[in-house]
Amino acid sequence: MFFFIVIFLGAFLLFQVQPLIAKVILPYFGGGAAVWTACLLFFQAFLLFGYLYAHLLAKIGDFTKQALVHVVLLLVSLWLLPIGISSLETVSQIINTENVPLLNVLVLLTTSIGLPYFMLSSTGPLVQYWFSLVNHNKLPYKLYSLSNLASLIALLSFPFLIEPFFTGEQQSFYWSVMYFVYALVMLVLLVQIKPLIQTNKAKINAQISNEDKQITTNKYTQWVPLLWLGFSTLGVVLLVSTTNAMTQNVPPVPFLWILPLCLYLLSFIISFHSPKWYVRWYWFALFILTAFIALFMFFIGSQFDITSQVVIYSSILFSACMLCHGELARLKPEVFKLTFYYLILAFGGFLGSVLVAFVAQNVFSQFLEFPLAIVSVFILFSCAVFNEKKHLDRLSVISFSLAILCSVTLWQLNQLYVKTDVHSHRNFYGILSVKDVEVNDNKERRLIDGTTSHGTQSLVSEMANVPMSYYRKNTGIAIALEQLSAINKRNQQSLNVGFIGLGAGTLAAYGKTGDKYRFYELNPAVIDAASHYFSYLTDSKADIEIVIGDGRVSLSKELSANMTGNFDLLVIDAFSGDSIPQHLLTTEAMKLYWQHLKDDGVIAVHISNTHLNLLPLMQGIAKTSIKELVYFKTKAASKDGHDTQWVWLTNNNNLLENITTKTYRTKFANNNNIVVWSDDFSHLLSVLK
Repeated sequence: MFFFIVIFLGAFLLFQVQPLIAKVILPYFGGGAAVWTACLLFFQAFLLFGYLYAHLLAKIGDFTKQALVHVVLLLVSLWLLPIGISSLETVSQIINTENVPLLNVLVLLTTSIGLPYFMLSSTGPLVQYWFSLVNHNKLPYKLYSLSNLASLIALLSFPFLIEPFFTGEQQSFYWSVMYFVYALVMLVLLVQIKPLIQTNKAKINAQISNEDKQITTNKYTQWVPLLWLGFSTLGVVLLVSTTNAMTQNVPPVPFLWILPLCLYLLSFIISFHSPKWYVRWYWFALFILTAFIALFMFFIGSQFDITSQVVIYSSILFSACMLCHGELARLKPEVFKLTFYYLILAFGGFLGSVLVAFVAQNVFSQFLEFPLAIVSVFILFSCAVFNEKKHLDRLSVISFSLAILCSVTLWQLNQLYVKTDVHSHRNFYGILSVKDVEVNDNKERRLIDGTTSHGTQSLVSEMANVPMSYYRKNTGIAIALEQLSAINKRNQQSLNVGFIGLGAGTLAAYGKTGDKYRFYELNPAVIDAASHYFSYLTDSKADIEIVIGDGRVSLSKELSANMTGNFDLLVIDAFSGDSIPQHLLTTEAMKLYWQHLKDDGVIAVHISNTHLNLLPLMQGIAKTSIKELVYFKTKAASKDGHDTQWVWLTNNNNLLENITTKTYRTKFANNNNIVVWSDDFSHLLSVLK
């Protein structure tokens, strides 16, 4: 009984902490989906360390020594509880601003949950190994299926039972209490199984010797570890790349991190529970269908609504993982190679995360790892069939032929997709490209983050300094800048404006001589693109200053150094894909912003969004800040344009009573279901359209 309890608790806590800690650190790295990719790399790395530890510990012949080592590490991990991050100041001390963001994420996770996560990672293979010693005639693979079931329950409970009802601090506390219970149950298990293992020792040693002889003389097994490695690597590449594809233009809400991971685990549960559930021909046929859908989704996925994207990407991932993990289940070894098998699987998972987080980011200027992983599944499946049959049969030939067909299709479609590119760059924060397009016989240059436009400039010389798209004349932000500038001019003052988010630098076009415009931009690639491929910044009459770093973190540091911005206007326009990072819209963030504004200052927030309705949140912010909310919704002038929505928060009567403000502001119905976020509690599903 204790075997099942320890396995279940260990797997539950292992996967419950993943979305919990990822959401905690999300604000400190810009709130983008790449943070989850970095977290997955950490989780896979520590899973590998845990499996390696289990494999090496199992090599120690004396169970008493095994138990002693494990108990010592378990007690040390208890001393590090509770898990979590206490404050922004703590984070600033841990991370190094000179490091790449990915390295900072890994350092922060290691210092906050490293040893407890390591101990949980080792639980599965270690306890299954001990189970096989106590019950030497029983295969422990159903325990592996049980651990994946516990992981699945943990993941599903987070967005529906944990996140909506508990603050971040409460989540960390309850998790730490459960970890303490897990440690106690583990200690009871070790005491309980010690005499049983010693009793079975002679039988076990004889069985290990016989199986080792069989393994060394069986030529079939020589290639099998490479197939283990290949399929486990591909499974994680598919998991991470599909999550990236699904969330590049959708808010990085934990549910959309968790869903792909749930499907990944479900494929493990199905494959390892019973060989009857993996019917090779059925899953291969389903994968063929979804593979070609995946190629087209890579190029046109953003054209679908959020529900359709989630359903399609989920189908692609699940069919691919069923093929990978079904083959892994067919290739599983005898029980006494158990820890080595799991070690190879863990190494494959780690390798998959490295390929996406390091290799793909530095080699590809697009998310090409997603379609390339699809092609690779066909190739590896063909190899697995050939290895089993010992000759080329129909199935392996079909699979390899489909790999070639997919590769050719991908290359042709990609040539069409990138033909308008002027510049493309990929880094930790995503994919940024500059494209020249023709609209109504006029050439325009666009800055694209993922597939979302973050600024447009006309390439017609006489129109080059005219703000376009979301920032055009008569939009909420244009009215704020123009009217505040006019008010300040009457008072013989220049305008002082702060901008969180640079984009193409379009708003610099509104600058007048003597104005001070300070842009806070997290992504260095955005600064490079705005400076070299757009002329808004260089042509602006205002004094331009650019601060590299997350806007909120930078403002917090300035306040600590007694350097308040004294802004007339603070513009929140920091898009991550098609959403504003949550940490910029909490009550604590707003309190910080007001400290940087003049008494009659204005906060302008860009809330145009395909997937989120941010107006109830703005109403909540206005209520808690005791400010007036002014809403502007500007319809597109043509079918190729953008509807744009801006919100002001202010008590500036001169601006509120201005005739232009009254003319262009949009009436809206008061919503009784207003939303308020804090740093400790924010639930993105509450504003999902």
